[in-house]
Amino acid sequence: MSFQRYNNSMVGIDIVQISRIKLDTPVVSYILTDKEMQELEKKSGEQAKLNYAAGRFAAKEAIFKATQDRGYLQYSILTAANGAPYVDGHPEISISISHDGGIAAAIVMIP
Repeated sequence: MSFQRYNNSMVGIDIVQISRIKLDTPVVSYILTDKEMQELEKKSGEQAKLNYAAGRFAAKEAIFKATQDRGYLQYSILTAANGAPYVDGHPEISISISHDGGIAAAIVMIP
């Protein structure tokens, strides 16, 4: 797989079916970093937690598609005070996560 470029930027996009995420499995702690697990625990309600985990997984897959970085699970996608997601320690990565109709979608752009 090659880098996807748009206007000379690397772009990645991914979608995840939220129903495929199971909170009581080791997969969630494998996908999420410690910082993300802390944010997950603060979410109230199972659906909010499912949406969070699925959105972070989609975001990490989108990062991999843009960068081909095999360490993509180590990126922490956290939530800013205004509710927007950001990649901790990587201000160069623009990210958007959305949820609708049982799907979590994420797109990243890296100049």
